[in-house]
Amino acid sequence: MNGTIILIVVLYMLLMLAIGYYSSKKISTNTDFMVAGRRLGPLLMAGTLAATEIGGGSSLGVVANAYGSWGMSASWYIIAMGIAFVILIPLAPKFRSSSVKTVPEYFRRRYDKFSGGFSAIVMMAALVGLTAGQFKASASILEVMLGLDYTTSLIIVTLVITVYAVMGGLWSVTLTDFIQVFLIVIGMAIAIPFALKLAGGWATVKQTVPAEHLSLTKGIGGWGQIAGYVIMYVATFSVGQEAVSRYYAARDGKAA
Repeated sequence: MNGTIILIVVLYMLLMLAIGYYSSKKISTNTDFMVAGRRLGPLLMAGTLAATEIGGGSSLGVVANAYGSWGMSASWYIIAMGIAFVILIPLAPKFRSSSVKTVPEYFRRRYDKFSGGFSAIVMMAALVGLTAGQFKASASILEVMLGLDYTTSLIIVTLVITVYAVMGGLWSVTLTDFIQVFLIVIGMAIAIPFALKLAGGWATVKQTVPAEHLSLTKGIGGWGQIAGYVIMYVATFSVGQEAVSRYYAARDGKAA
């Protein structure tokens, strides 16, 4: 096992925990914990929203689909997210002006206790599955990097993420999100030339990969399917706690 890789992974996890501890010192009220004291500016907003949607599914999942039948059109999984966020720009100040901390709280205030409770149950069920998927993806990466068995990797990932999230609330999650999305984007950009070199260069890729896999529309099923993804993301980002909570945490409507 490469000692340098182990050191990098350990330092990374310690950094995440340190951020959680640092953020815990900023927590004095429920608002601080749930919506980071409503002090997120545009840069942190962009970072945490991007990291919320660009995680295990948007990296390992997209790669798996690209190697399957989707090819290059798997990129629409991410592009459609970007389009959805642009469409939501006019609604962002309205999210912020609602002055709530959670989506169920909004439903409770707007309608009644039953609506709030029902929406909380529905969202919990969805978020449990989403969180499990992120944990599994992270554990798979840790398994490969450190040579650990999958179960051990999953336990480590779950403990580290849970600890820093519980310690610092959304403020901790925002700061770690910002670092993680930076590492994901920069890391993948750095990896591209190495991957192409290992594959024998772009010319070799074009000769080897079926032409339809290099299309941006064929693998995914055409423009109708792409439009469906955009509509789905707009709908989920409008009511999903994982996304809307970031808008609630914005400094003001303009930042949102």
